[in-house]
Amino acid sequence: MSFQLPRQVVLILFLQFSQSLGVSALIPLMSFFIVEGLGAAPWQIGLYTGIVLPLTLVANRWAGERLDHGYAVRRLLRFSVFAFLTVSALLTQVSNLWMLLLLVAPLTSLSNTGSGIIFTFGRLYAEREGLDITRVNSWLRMTVSLAWMIGPALSFSLVAAFGFTSAFAVAFGIGLAYATLWQIVVPAQFKAEPRPKSDRGKDPINWGLMVAGLICLGFVITNSLFVSAMPLYFVQEVGLPGQTPGLSLSVKCLLEVFVIFGSVRLAERIGIRQVLMLAAVLAATSMLLFAEVTQLWQVIAVSMLEGTYYGLFAGVAISFVQSFAPDRPGRATAVYMNSLFLGGLIGSVSMGFIATATDFRTVLLVAAASSVTALVVLLATLRVQPQSAEQEP
Repeated sequence: MSFQLPRQVVLILFLQFSQSLGVSALIPLMSFFIVEGLGAAPWQIGLYTGIVLPLTLVANRWAGERLDHGYAVRRLLRFSVFAFLTVSALLTQVSNLWMLLLLVAPLTSLSNTGSGIIFTFGRLYAEREGLDITRVNSWLRMTVSLAWMIGPALSFSLVAAFGFTSAFAVAFGIGLAYATLWQIVVPAQFKAEPRPKSDRGKDPINWGLMVAGLICLGFVITNSLFVSAMPLYFVQEVGLPGQTPGLSLSVKCLLEVFVIFGSVRLAERIGIRQVLMLAAVLAATSMLLFAEVTQLWQVIAVSMLEGTYYGLFAGVAISFVQSFAPDRPGRATAVYMNSLFLGGLIGSVSMGFIATATDFRTVLLVAAASSVTALVVLLATLRVQPQSAEQEP
């Protein structure tokens, strides 16, 4: 069955790409900037992260609730757009850590809401137009992956060639493109159908949604643990060439983008939960195989397997989470986005403790265990089904 993207969906994809490109150009750079650009101690990176992450979790939840209660997408996305522009402009002037913590960190949390808002916008538009929601979600997720393939490499290359200010200036330029697309793409009054006032404040805990978020968390922790440990594991412990980490990541990202497309067709055949089960098995297997590699070709081969598992996960995860709250797409998307942020923090922080207490190979074994945990939860909650059938053709 052919699937042609309408013009408006293509524009939403460009909007998501611009937002993700800007964020990916800044987020990976911040720890390097704190140490090299501001001359702060490495432990002070934790101060910045300790402010940004909790505020991001709260901001995502706040934005999701506003969307579900009929707040216009354009007005809500405005906060993310102008926060990103302000952050990138401020970074060209920041000269000490306290300016970063007091001014940049809170605004960064607000700018981070953009991706979740656009995901929700895409789903609402797909529902309204009778489009295949899972396919639209997969295309949106693919644009995020593409942006993250480009943004970090671009910003670090600019820093190496011209310094931090140039990287932040380019990020500001990306922000201008983001702001322009925001004006063009999002209709002024586009919003979710508001809930009846009598229903507000009476929501019971949606345990299915919480379980879905927990499953995503397991996958993200696996990925975060591995990405954090990979450079030192490959180069120091295994003794592979210095280019190995970058080559491994490139192979993984390339496969991930292609597999995202295939994941949708596979989900149509066997179901989204079954796709996630397969992804969990492949994730654990790839981590265990990485723990045994001794040569570069082995790393490349296993990286292809890693890209396959993450592409399967990335392609269907947000649709899986949203299916447990079809009438609350904003809340469901916030749960999904917060699982990404929280899993990234848990993985990166715990990696240091695990590696210090044991070694980097053990980090990979723990990463495998996290995916096994996600698989166990998937199997144990087979009877936990979405509240209503997904609205897909």
